[in-house]
Amino acid sequence: MTVLAKASHSVSHMKNKIPWGTLKKVASGLFFLLVAYLLVSKARELEWNKIWSTFRETDPATLWLATVIGMACYLAYASYDLIGRKLFDVEIPAYKTVLAAWISYACNLNLGAIIGSVALRYRLYSRLGVKPSTVTKIMGVSVFSNWAGYVMLAGGLFVTGAFEPPESWAVGDIGFRLLGGVFLALVATYVGVCAFANQRTYRLRDREFTLPELKIVAWQLTTAAVHWTLMATVIYQFFQGDLDFTTVYIALLVSCVAGAVSHVPGGLGVLEAVFVALLAGELPRHEILAGVFAYRCVFYFVPLAFTLPLYGIFETVLAKKSDASTAD
Repeated sequence: MTVLAKASHSVSHMKNKIPWGTLKKVASGLFFLLVAYLLVSKARELEWNKIWSTFRETDPATLWLATVIGMACYLAYASYDLIGRKLFDVEIPAYKTVLAAWISYACNLNLGAIIGSVALRYRLYSRLGVKPSTVTKIMGVSVFSNWAGYVMLAGGLFVTGAFEPPESWAVGDIGFRLLGGVFLALVATYVGVCAFANQRTYRLRDREFTLPELKIVAWQLTTAAVHWTLMATVIYQFFQGDLDFTTVYIALLVSCVAGAVSHVPGGLGVLEAVFVALLAGELPRHEILAGVFAYRCVFYFVPLAFTLPLYGIFETVLAKKSDASTAD
């Protein structure tokens, strides 16, 4: 046996001796513990006395309504992944897709995109037997659908002059109208290309892109419009009677893009700063901050409280069923 053959045989023998199955289980367990630790740590950082005080001081009917609307908003966001499931023929149940996306969204808002939107999605979908390359595509569709809807809605509000920026802002009314026109032009271009393209699949270097059919585009934009509108409706509940819905809607859209650019988990501090800057002439500062905090309680902290047990159920029950069906 030659030296090269001996080396090859030795490497092959070492690979056979490495307990890959055990290592995978250990890595999976460590990731589960990491997510659980982060969620518990986040929960311990919250000022629960202040949260509880906010709940007691807020009208129960408003809290219940905002909570229900918030859950509907989470479901709307999770349904972005259903679009990816449809586009890429992913053979997993729709309810498992929605649950995986729902958990990821809650963690994304509270822990940041790296853990929530990326790492956790890969983890959850891999437990369902989805290939990493397909998970990447699903995430891409989800992110694109969300922001395409944002651009459409913000463009419509900006171009009509519904948004009146503070005088101290560098970009004035005309600037935002022009920006709105650009936004709408981008959305119209996307819709037009998808409607009239001669071919659906394009390759850029080593990446392949497939243009969706017009009905999928309509699904994307409709879902995004519902998602953003429900989110605005949640926070509007805590300003109802003091501010009109359009004003709250615009403040939310501006704060969300500012939060995304800042990369701060949950836009902590950014959301409050934008609302104070935009609404300072409408309400006293303390009332604005109180409304935003109540919104955080309902839209961020309540779902966070459900995420850990949901994640545990997903890992210990739903994913095991998927493993069993795959083995069969």
